[in-house]
Amino acid sequence: MKRIRFLIFIASVSLLPAQNLFPILGGQRSGTSIFSFLKIGVSARAVGMGEAVVALRQDAGSMYYNPATIAQFEQSQLSTSRIQWPADINYDFAGFSTRISGNHFIGISGGILHMEPMMETTEYLPHGTGNYFVFQDKFIGLSYGVKMTDRFSFGLTLKHVNENLAGHQMNSSMIDLGTFYWTGFKSLRFSAALSNFGGQARPEGTYKKRIIDKNTGEETVIDSEFEQFSPPTVFRVGIAMELMSTETQRLTGSFQLNHPVDNAENVVMGFEYLLYKSLALRAGYKINNEEEDLSFGAGFYVPLGPVSLRIDYAFTNFKHLSDPHRISLNIGF
Repeated sequence: MKRIRFLIFIASVSLLPAQNLFPILGGQRSGTSIFSFLKIGVSARAVGMGEAVVALRQDAGSMYYNPATIAQFEQSQLSTSRIQWPADINYDFAGFSTRISGNHFIGISGGILHMEPMMETTEYLPHGTGNYFVFQDKFIGLSYGVKMTDRFSFGLTLKHVNENLAGHQMNSSMIDLGTFYWTGFKSLRFSAALSNFGGQARPEGTYKKRIIDKNTGEETVIDSEFEQFSPPTVFRVGIAMELMSTETQRLTGSFQLNHPVDNAENVVMGFEYLLYKSLALRAGYKINNEEEDLSFGAGFYVPLGPVSLRIDYAFTNFKHLSDPHRISLNIGF
C-alpha cells in the first residue's frame, strides 16, 4: 500500500500544469540538433510505457536507452523492431546482447531510417524532373556492460552514425553512458544515462553560395561549407519498482526525467501490468512534450522451453502528425 501511495504522490505532482513545472526554458532550442532520428523510440515495449524505461531491464532494446541494462540479463537477448513513422517512413532496429565472461557483457545494435526514393522537383518543374533522390539515416553501436556489484552495473556504447540526403553524406561518432542501481528498498531501482554525446558534425563537401556585392550589386558564386550542428544529446534519470507482485500478477511503475539539449525538459510516467506471465498491458504519459503525450501497448509471451519469445505492439498519440505504430520481437535464450 505504501508503494502505491508513493507512486500516486509522484503522479499527482507530475500532473500539475506543465508550464508551472517547466517554464519555456529550453523550448527555444527546438530544431537545433542533427541526426534527430536518434530520438525515435525503437522498442515497442519501451514506447508502450512512454519510454520511461531508463531504470528497467526489458530486452536487448534497453541498451538504446541505457547500456548498463545489458549487465542485468540472465539470458542472451535478441530484439528486432519495425516502426511505421509518418510520411511513409520506416525505421528498423535490431539489437543483441550476451554474457562474454563472468560479470562482463557485450551488445551490438543498429538501426536504419529509410523511405522510398523521392522524385526531385524544382520551382520550374513542380511535377518532377525525372530524377530521384534517397534519404537515409543509420547507426551501428557496440555496447559493453559490467556488473560491478550485485546492486550496481555500468555500461557504455560506442556508435557510428551516418546520414545520406540526396548524396550529401554526414558522419559522426557518439558515446552513450549509463548506470543501473538496485537501492535495496523493496524492488526500487535508480538509473541515469547520457545518450548521443559527441562533437558537432556537418555534411561533407561544399555547396554553391550566391553573394551580392553591396557596392557593385554584382552576384558572385562561391563554394561554401555547410554549418555544423550538435547531436541530440539527452540525459535521462529515473526510478522504477514493482507496485504489486504475486504468482499470477505483477504491476510495475516507472518515473523518469529527460533533459535534452535541443528542447525543454520533460517528465515521463509508465506502467506495465503482467497477467499469468503471458499477457502484458502497458501505458505511458509524457508531460511537456510538444508532439507526443499518451502511449499504449501490449505484449504476448510465448514460452518455448528454455527459450522465451515475446511479441510487443505500441501505439503513440501524436498531436499533429499521423500516429506511429511499432511492432517488436524479442527472443531470450
